Amino acid sequence: MARTSRFIALACFTSLIALGACSRQDGRKMAAPSDIQIAATNTTVAPSTSEGNTAGESSAVLDTEPILMTLTAPFTEGASVSPPFVCGDAKESPSLTWANVPAGTVSLALILTDEDAPDFTHWVVANISPSLTGLAPGTLPSDAIQAKNSKGAIGFTGPCPPEGTTHQYSLTLYALNQMLEFANGDDGAAMGEAISAAALDATTISFTA
Repeated sequence: MARTSRFIALACFTSLIALGACSRQDGRKMAAPSDIQIAATNTTVAPSTSEGNTAGESSAVLDTEPILMTLTAPFTEGASVSPPFVCGDAKESPSLTWANVPAGTVSLALILTDEDAPDFTHWVVANISPSLTGLAPGTLPSDAIQAKNSKGAIGFTGPCPPEGTTHQYSLTLYALNQMLEFANGDDGAAMGEAISAAALDATTISFTA
């Protein structure tokens, strides 16, 4: 029993010496962690936006320019239009082509407006099939409808400003989300309002005459 007590006392004394050695300031400093050790504790994984794609690749996709609907006429944007597209020479609508009609388009429409005399109806046509990519001069599909122009006839009347003046005109193609419930010869202003209300997209050629 006494032998056991001496063993316990010796063990305690040895432990106290060890503790003192651990707590004693002996002038030595702990080495700073290396960059590799720090990186190992701070490593994070950048989230990917989708399987197989990085955030950089996703950003590139978002920066892609949208494809715009286009309209092409015998005259270009900003042109000064002359015969045969003005006044007495303009007996029929010009040839037109278009591209990139947006998805969901149910019908197409065209409006020719004199921006300096907007109450004058030159041409309002609607219910053109979106499967078409253009019109030949003076032609329309059989199911299209046209308003009465300000000359009193159904259909197209060309740009013709008062003599000695120049007017600004716009020819606009509209992509619509519906067919319009109008008939040939209906009011051009009313048809124009309905076209604007149903428009999904539009593209314009502006010119002077």
